[in-house]
Parts: sequence; structure tokens; C-alpha cells
Amino acid sequence: MKIEEYLISICQHLGLVDDQFKVEMEKTDEAINAKIVLPEEESGLFIGYHGETLQAIQRMIRISFYEELGEKRFKLNVNDYREQRQDQLKERIVNIAQRVLETGESYTFSYLSAHDRFLTHTILAEDERFADLESKSEGEGRDRYLSIQLKKG
Repeated sequence: MKIEEYLISICQHLGLVDDQFKVEMEKTDEAINAKIVLPEEESGLFIGYHGETLQAIQRMIRISFYEELGEKRFKLNVNDYREQRQDQLKERIVNIAQRVLETGESYTFSYLSAHDRFLTHTILAEDERFADLESKSEGEGRDRYLSIQLKKG
């Protein structure tokens, strides 16, 4: 079974009929990207809370299709969720960073995934408006959190 067939099978097992969804595959030398397009009201089945189900399915595919993937990265997306989530996160980070600059008070996120923490670090580092800010990750595992604060000294 190939990754595309596996994703089609998951959709069917969740009760979707063939004309309700589409699985698109994009392959490069470095990565395989899969996208499931389906009715918006069904997307929650695949995305879950803060994308946790999407991450779990992606991880399951990486493990199950290890030989097919080899050294290639694999990314699963549903209805452009990842792009929408990234845009929302970037807007939130910019607003928080501006508030930290204005008030001088640090801000600690309650929960961010490893990828969201990485994006936060990247956004702050690449935007010269935030040169006086730093982001710090502390803690372990699910208790890891990120803070944005003014640079010391």
C-alpha cells in the first residue's frame, strides 16, 4: 500500500464517500507532501484540537511508510489548515511582540507545539522591529513553554 492509498482508506473508514474528498500528493527529492481536501465540516476529524490529530496521522504515516519515505520529510495538510494556522500564529506573535515592546512586560504562551515555538523564534529573529526582544523556551515535553521578553542589558 502506498501513502496515497492509505490516506484514501482513512477517509473512507471515517465515512466519506469518494466524491467528498480528494487526496493530492506532491513529491520532490527532499519531501513528500500530502493534502486532503474535504468539506470544511469534516475537517475537524483530521485536524483535532490545535492540530494534534493531524500531527498524529502524520507521525503514524512516517512510521508506517519509513521505507518508502527514506530520508524524505513528510508533511500532511488538510484544507490548507497549516497555512491558515501559520498566518494566525504570525499575526498573534506580532501583536504580542508589539505589546511587549510597548509595556515592557514579558508574555508567556500557555502552550505552543514545537513547530509553533520554532516559528515564534524565527519570526522574532527575522523582523527588525523586534530586535530588542528575545524569545525563550523553557521546560520539558508538554510542559515546555515560550516567553517573549525585552532583551536584558
